[in-house]
Amino acid sequence: MRWMTHQVGALAAAFWLQLPPIGLFAAWFGGILPDVFDQKLAGLFKNRQTGFNRVHRGFTHWPGLWLGGILASLVFLPPEAGHVTRPLCVGLTVGGLSHVVLDMLTVQGIPLLPFTRKNKFSLKLCKTGGAGEYAFLATMLVCMWLFLREDIMRSAGRVISALTGV
Repeated sequence: MRWMTHQVGALAAAFWLQLPPIGLFAAWFGGILPDVFDQKLAGLFKNRQTGFNRVHRGFTHWPGLWLGGILASLVFLPPEAGHVTRPLCVGLTVGGLSHVVLDMLTVQGIPLLPFTRKNKFSLKLCKTGGAGEYAFLATMLVCMWLFLREDIMRSAGRVISALTGV
């Protein structure tokens, strides 16, 4: 899936979980984090494109990594840990997990086991950048408006008041 689809999916998950504004921002960034990690890892190879082809949709796209991150954020960071730390970590990992779930819908799929690119799982519903992805993106946006509109408006109000001090 393209980054825009990942970011919309991550925001939908974060709004559904009613994360505070810092968690929403973190989820938005977390939605592209698996691919960002893969791009950084590819930079370690002599040929960046070959490196990316070798690492993309490997460990960073394994669901266990992101589920473990969410669990660790909730268990090891108590609510009183601060107004920023816990929602930031939860948002990043929720965004990463949403990325993996969305990639599971594509033909290329995601790894079932860490440290291998074999034995991938795919629902084969669409191709990255294809019409199916954009239909799915449009459906997500409509569903967000229908089911999460109030949460989105409330969060927008919080962000505006935090920025303006009103």
